[in-house]
Amino acid sequence: MDTKDTERSFAERAAADRLSLVPFSGIRKVFDKVKELEAAGKDVIHWQIGRPDFDTPAHIKEAAAAALSRGEVHYAPNLGIPALRKAIGVRTSIDTGVPVDGEKQACVMAGANEAILVSMLAFINPGDEVLVPDPNWHHYKSCASLAGGIPVEVPVRIEEGFSMSPDEVERRITPRTKMLCLTSPANPTGCVESAENLKALAAIARKHDLLVLADEIYSRIYYGEGPSAPSIYSIPGMPERTVIINGFSKTYAMDGWRLGWTVASEELTRAILKVRQYTTVCVNTFIQYGAAEALTADQSCVDRIVGEFARRRTVLLEGLAKIPGVKVAKPEGAFYVFPDIRAFGKPSAQVADYLLNEHHIACVAGSVFGPSGEGHLRLAYSCSTDECLRGVERLRTALSSLK
Repeated sequence: MDTKDTERSFAERAAADRLSLVPFSGIRKVFDKVKELEAAGKDVIHWQIGRPDFDTPAHIKEAAAAALSRGEVHYAPNLGIPALRKAIGVRTSIDTGVPVDGEKQACVMAGANEAILVSMLAFINPGDEVLVPDPNWHHYKSCASLAGGIPVEVPVRIEEGFSMSPDEVERRITPRTKMLCLTSPANPTGCVESAENLKALAAIARKHDLLVLADEIYSRIYYGEGPSAPSIYSIPGMPERTVIINGFSKTYAMDGWRLGWTVASEELTRAILKVRQYTTVCVNTFIQYGAAEALTADQSCVDRIVGEFARRRTVLLEGLAKIPGVKVAKPEGAFYVFPDIRAFGKPSAQVADYLLNEHHIACVAGSVFGPSGEGHLRLAYSCSTDECLRGVERLRTALSSLK
């Protein structure tokens, strides 16, 4: 053991080298500071939380409670209970227009993040390159690294509405490129990829024989026409090379239930299943019955949630438009805005800290989501409309003082 090793603690020496490639969550740091401020009695604007503030609809909770009462307390199949897999298939068919046999093509996961990690472990070999939008939710880069892959960031810019440029994607493809990660609607930007852009990205995936990991967890929190945002899975030739990531956290306010899923071809699903058997094995059984009820019952609860998000989006967009120096691209999905604050001449982390510590506005620095996020802030309008109204007024005061 050399001198450098003796200077490190046992835990540092024991940790796998790959952990050096994975940071702790920058978002969670904000959560910790918010708790500290609230414990001191401060009124905090909660724009940091990437989850709905609504309660899970009552009929979903009742279905889970009924399943618990009748004894659905034992192991479920690795893929999930048949009723839920079937419901996932029907829902995906509605959203994409492509027939999906959920019992053979769906795998129920303990949240969408497990779905991402399992998919990375199933398909990424050490040294494989994984194309990821920048900025994007950091879990894609980290899960790729944990699987031994090399994340390659593709910058997206406010000038293009944060859409993923096919030219930028093509420019970064090498013989080692294995996977393209696509998030639409996107976190942190709210960008929805157009059908035309998805066709261009699909052509690239077919040309270079790439697997596409399509994160569609916000697909139904969509402000355009139709029941959901356009899906790359809908494009001919793509179902056999696409893994859809989706879940219940956002659409049904079920984030604490930890339920997600993958949809892919039967062949790809078998690879996912092999890894899934060695992770959490199966999801809590009785809550899967509640999830099946969520997908198969009347969907007016989703309409109400999306309608409320639309009102909050209007509040933020109108409020941000009145603040000198702030630019914002109109988000077409999810519940985030990603304003450009470069005019204030300070790093986004410094601005976010100032807003939190001095004005008790909790948001996340754009740099947390990748180098191209620098100069932006992520504001999550997942708090009440009243809080959004108070927040934009407080933000106007705070940024006026900063400038």
